[in-house]
Amino acid sequence: MGEGLRILGLQMLVSDNVAENQRSVLRGIQLAKESGADWLVTPEGALSGYRSTFDSREVADAVEGVAAAARDAGVGLMLGTCYKTPDKSRERCYNQVRVYSPDGEYLGYHAKILRCSSLQDPGTGEVAEYAEGALRVFHWGGLCFGVLICNDLWATPGYTTIPNPYLPWHLQQMGAQLIVHAVNTGSDQRYRAFHESSQELWAAALRMPIVCVSAAAQGDGAVNASSGLIGPDGRRVVIAPLQGEQCFVCNITLW
Repeated sequence: MGEGLRILGLQMLVSDNVAENQRSVLRGIQLAKESGADWLVTPEGALSGYRSTFDSREVADAVEGVAAAARDAGVGLMLGTCYKTPDKSRERCYNQVRVYSPDGEYLGYHAKILRCSSLQDPGTGEVAEYAEGALRVFHWGGLCFGVLICNDLWATPGYTTIPNPYLPWHLQQMGAQLIVHAVNTGSDQRYRAFHESSQELWAAALRMPIVCVSAAAQGDGAVNASSGLIGPDGRRVVIAPLQGEQCFVCNITLW
């Protein structure tokens, strides 16, 4: 394509307080506007908190609020949030990234597919709490891109009982030129090398850039997956500081 894409990633603290999270996302939208970014990307669970026990009306109202703010700012939004939708007599909860174009059009969502579960008790944890999503790509301005959520990309040992479907490869087969990776993995540094090398190897294998946005670790902790941009050669082009809330800008040339 030979055209540039500017993305602002917001490494923010993600809490169970929806109003607090919403204020952080709104600040990110303003920062994206001021920096001339086409898109703002937030971490996994950024608005609702990384949980399935939330008030569905409160989160739905907050989603409408930040989507309207992004539209008014002329900024595209990839919003990490858990979200509940009615299904017959009950609600189904999805761990989503909801995608809104810079002109405010809702393009749809990716819901986490490779949900985490205990090896000792398969079928518990995220597998029980969240419904499975379906892989898809998004189109905007001639760009085809895919979104993955956390374990969708790396299938972490000890947390994965579902067979690895190699979702990054399938996104490429579907025409994706870019992968956006929304993450919320905490601060246990034992996993950092695995997380980061998985991203780097997939970027190099697919010859495709990957943008990663992690949730900030609590307290003085450091994230265990660096936020930033991995180039199509597998090298990290942009690396955000590991500690605290951070924002970073990626300028991506699309081939």
